[in-house]
Amino acid sequence: MKMNQKKGQVTIFIIIAIALVIILSIIFLSRQNISITTSEAPIDSIKKCAKDATQEALSILTLQGGTINPQNYYLYNGNKIDYICYTEENFKNCLIQKPLLKQEIENEIKNYIAPKINSCIQAKKTELQNKGYTITSQEPEIQIEIFPNNILINLNQIELTITKSETQTFSNIKTDINSKLYDLIMISSSITNWESKYGDVEIINYMIYYPDLIIEKNPQEDGTKIYTLTNKKTQDKFIFASKSMTIPPGVI
Repeated sequence: MKMNQKKGQVTIFIIIAIALVIILSIIFLSRQNISITTSEAPIDSIKKCAKDATQEALSILTLQGGTINPQNYYLYNGNKIDYICYTEENFKNCLIQKPLLKQEIENEIKNYIAPKINSCIQAKKTELQNKGYTITSQEPEIQIEIFPNNILINLNQIELTITKSETQTFSNIKTDINSKLYDLIMISSSITNWESKYGDVEIINYMIYYPDLIIEKNPQEDGTKIYTLTNKKTQDKFIFASKSMTIPPGVI
């Protein structure tokens, strides 16, 4: 009889132990689900928005001399190609129009993507608030940095806080995209610096030093030259205009 009682007690302990394991597993999984729905998904959504907006900016400005809305440009195949080096005078070397080309392109990207990112953040906040979350954030300070192999997008001081059953806060959000734009900018700057000093440049020399690069130079009737730089491997492209040492028709 006592033996049966002991067996019954052991059985009860086993059942209790199994029940505790099940309960703890449910609690653990529930917490995992909370973390995913309240933090990872919104952050991923904002990162994707930042990447998409940056890619959109690049698809415009890389074909227009590094500018979203060109002011001093040459119309080439229906596109406004901004001058990086320019002069109106005949027999004169051009003057550099964008001495800090990389920084100017970074600012162009930042100014283009800022309203799009802010719109994405507001849309995500509204979506989560409708699901019962409490969301607070600040308008982020956007920083764009172009590096040799990528473009870094920083959303600083966003102070994003997401609360439901738990609270998670993100002071900054960072993401990046792969790009060879840095190399194309540096070589474009080198070409225009040469034109500002000597009036013309031999592009074959650049392609010898940079075998992954294709450079096309297309002279126009008014003396403008349209340069197209393409990375052979990635197909990243940069197009700009230059007008230097113009020779009037009939002189030669």
